[in-house]
Amino acid sequence: MGVFERIFELIDVTKYNYKKLIILPIILVLMSAVAVATLGINYGIDLRGGTLATVQGVKYTPELEDYLVTSLGDSTIKVRSIFSPLGEGFIVETGPDVDSTQLISLLNQRYPNVEISVEHIGPSLGESFLQQGMKAILFAFLLMGVVVFVAFRVPVPAATIVFVAFSDMLIALGFMSIAGIHLSRYTIAAILMSIGYSVDTDILLTARVLKERGDSVDESIRNALKTGLMMTFTTLAALSALYIFSTSEVIDGIAIVLIFGLVGDLIMTWVFNAGVLKWYVLRREGVQSK
Repeated sequence: MGVFERIFELIDVTKYNYKKLIILPIILVLMSAVAVATLGINYGIDLRGGTLATVQGVKYTPELEDYLVTSLGDSTIKVRSIFSPLGEGFIVETGPDVDSTQLISLLNQRYPNVEISVEHIGPSLGESFLQQGMKAILFAFLLMGVVVFVAFRVPVPAATIVFVAFSDMLIALGFMSIAGIHLSRYTIAAILMSIGYSVDTDILLTARVLKERGDSVDESIRNALKTGLMMTFTTLAALSALYIFSTSEVIDGIAIVLIFGLVGDLIMTWVFNAGVLKWYVLRREGVQSK
């Protein structure tokens, strides 16, 4: 028996009581909602406004952040180190009220003869980006809901697909809040991609269970699970390699958010949605569920 077959046998959800299993994803969704509500969402500079200064060719030292906070009077200033093929460096993030000219002057005094690239985004422009991102997510759910209901024309499975996609997004946001990852234009794009992936796996499962004839509901779920796990594991492997070897902050953010979303989708699709579908099919066929 191969490694994949052993993993599959271990996590084959049809061997367990589906009514008890769906408690786990529900708890995960509630915990994610609590994390977002209590910790909040960390907006990136491109959504809240501010200045982003990138310095290449010098080594970051921890006291730099305290120096800039004291000199500029902005407690929200964050400094983080970066690595790239060009060498070491660091990025300075400030709030929208900091004078970018003064920031450059301070950096030049401390690190003369280095190249500094500065990006400044005003609060109104950041708010505009945020509104556009929220509209994109809203329209994604609306259009997704229409397509799913037209495809299956069955309220319960179709509504479950939409709920699972929303839960995957909430789980990703919860992990981002806990890990302190910023919500930006790029991570919003990653969330949209994770929603699309979630819909793919849920449609795969729902189509196998509702539209394929001849197999039992458990056999249909197992067949879909084998295909879905292979898809997700290969995608997670690719994203993990991208996150580990990338030197771009943007790519790192996209990769880690997609990883969070896919891990959440493993639980929501193959535990929650599979359990709801099994309950629905057995109820429709008049079979006493166990």
